[in-house]
Amino acid sequence: MTIKSILVPLTGNDTKSDTVALERAFTLAAHFSAHVDALHISIDPRTAAAFVGEGMTSTMIESIIDMAEADGKNRQKNARELFESLREKKDIALTTGSENQIRSGATARFLEKQGNREDVIESFGRLFDLIIIEKAPQEEDAANALMINAALRETGRPVLLLTPGYTGTIGTNVALAWNGSVESSRALTYSLPFLTTASKVTLISAIDDLDEEIHPDEAIHYLALHGISAATCEIKGSNGKSTAESLLAQVTNCDADLLVMGAFTKSRLRRMFFGAVTEEIMENCTIPVLMAH
Repeated sequence: MTIKSILVPLTGNDTKSDTVALERAFTLAAHFSAHVDALHISIDPRTAAAFVGEGMTSTMIESIIDMAEADGKNRQKNARELFESLREKKDIALTTGSENQIRSGATARFLEKQGNREDVIESFGRLFDLIIIEKAPQEEDAANALMINAALRETGRPVLLLTPGYTGTIGTNVALAWNGSVESSRALTYSLPFLTTASKVTLISAIDDLDEEIHPDEAIHYLALHGISAATCEIKGSNGKSTAESLLAQVTNCDADLLVMGAFTKSRLRRMFFGAVTEEIMENCTIPVLMAH
């Protein structure tokens, strides 16, 4: 198993998030000889009229639509220029997407689609080996969180969530969170391209949080069959800490540069009573996280 197709949604905003995500995607594409689709999703400016208050005149509504259209064009321009600049800098071959023959080396193309960002991501993102998104700054947090949620819950694909400000390596020292759930099993399998090339892999098991009767030794055996020798670490008892806090503490102890874990392994009702590990990890983890739902 390897990575051959990578999706990077670009907002076109004046932030570093697009740059970081695209740079990481191009680096991984060069490593795996993969293809990158840089996708900019523009919102139909006419939808802006749906958010205006009562009493607005037609002139005022048209003005709002015009401003939304201008903003959309500016974001589109920023996204395309960033793509071209980084593609040339990384020396990534440009493709149109119409070729079906296999090309050696990394390739990339820029795509534009119009619609609701979450709807486009959840449908278009289903044919990629990896989706890369960086957590956005506070002012963009709401829209960014919706996009991450759609990518995780609706595409069935793994999402590499990048942390703002992180400039280290990714995948040299991997921490793999295991609780026996379907989601953690998927995360393990999706991460094999990273695990097989990592210098060190540590399987961290939250024993008190195991959802299935799949002992960590079975996961170690599965990894061994793929030629991966993994160390083990067990989290037992809370000691006043949440599962997420205990997991992050072990990730720090391992000096990992990538955390692999299943996302939303509990139902919404269970998360109300037992806590939301995924949300806590996404909020507080300082290294990249590869997640699968």
